Amino acid sequence: MEKQNLPNATLILVMGILSIVGACCYALPGLLFGIIGLVLATKDTKLYKQAPDNYLNYGNVQA
Repeated sequence: MEKQNLPNATLILVMGILSIVGACCYALPGLLFGIIGLVLATKDTKLYKQAPDNYLNYGNVQA
């Protein structure tokens, strides 16, 4: 089976960056981006742990 990317890995990385920037400027956007990123990361981590040999970019989720 060909390895594929996790569905939300890049989005999780972007949400993490936006949460840091948003927390520095305003508290509410940073909090919202952080919560969304954590929910997506939890979902992708569960997906990765079910079949780790099928996915490539788990490093983005961990970052």
